Amino acid sequence: MKKLGTLLLVLSLAIPLSAQTLSDALPLLQKNKRTAAEEQQVLQLFRTATDPSTIFAAGASLVKIPPAKTQEASLINLIMRQNQPIKSIFAAIIVTAMGAHYEEFLPLLEQGLESQDLALRSYCAGAYGILNPESKVYTDDVVRLYIFDPQFALRAMNVLAITPSEQFKFFKKASVAKEPQTRAAAAMWLGNSHTTQTNQHLLKMAKTEEDPAVQTQLAIALALNQAETLEQTAKGLSKKYTSAPSTTYALALGFMTGNAIPTLRHSLVSKNKNERINSLRALAYMANILSNPDAFAYSNDRTFDVQLLKSFIPQLGVLSKSGTEIERTYADNALLQFEKLM
Repeated sequence: MKKLGTLLLVLSLAIPLSAQTLSDALPLLQKNKRTAAEEQQVLQLFRTATDPSTIFAAGASLVKIPPAKTQEASLINLIMRQNQPIKSIFAAIIVTAMGAHYEEFLPLLEQGLESQDLALRSYCAGAYGILNPESKVYTDDVVRLYIFDPQFALRAMNVLAITPSEQFKFFKKASVAKEPQTRAAAAMWLGNSHTTQTNQHLLKMAKTEEDPAVQTQLAIALALNQAETLEQTAKGLSKKYTSAPSTTYALALGFMTGNAIPTLRHSLVSKNKNERINSLRALAYMANILSNPDAFAYSNDRTFDVQLLKSFIPQLGVLSKSGTEIERTYADNALLQFEKLM
């Protein structure tokens, strides 16, 4: 184990940097790859920034793409200064992301874990878990980290939980957390696990979740695993159309795009009023999803799926004129969303 006292603290020469707003720097910070010169620019921004938002954004970018090993000394120097707590904390996280293992960072990370800022706590929990895997106190925060930095979260989780069953235990715990963002992260992680166990838990979450942001992430997760979840999701269309679960089910079928078309074609003529209305909602969601630039993430063939969806227009037109009052309302809304595809 390396000790801070054994590391030579070398100050890098300051490179002049013109005043730069966070919005100006975002394109560079959001890159997935950077040149050596760009890495120096991000490092210099992190070193010189005084605004907490800029420090956080630059720090998170340096966790995602860790600097070269030669930068370790200058980052540790920032930690030792302790004149800006958030910068010291993030420098410790960055050095940990670089592969160094300093147990001396633990008290500093614990300070960050007391913050009300959920994002900061998430990053601190990731680094803390890597440095002290025996402690399982902050697993909800590590799960939440998946929203901000999936790779760093995965690295921490793989240290904290050796087996898939232990990881599932942490996801399951986070899925009932009081804080919605943690539940959303749990749904995201479960959706990317692609196992029967995790799919069944997603379906269980869908039965009770009421937070819109969590419902959206649940819907995406169910759509990612539609081979196992479509049938049970379709059964949810019979739920009361004003209930929270019905929103999750309808939205999930929307994210399933063309694969859900046969199901919706059948449910749209169901004798069950809720099933018909929820099908109209699903069609509206699907039209909105397919009209967005990121539709490729949910459709293998957007053009084909759009044509399938358009085949509902005559039926929607009929419901818009001759359906019940509530059916007319939802049919009109679906047709309005369809206009985005024209």
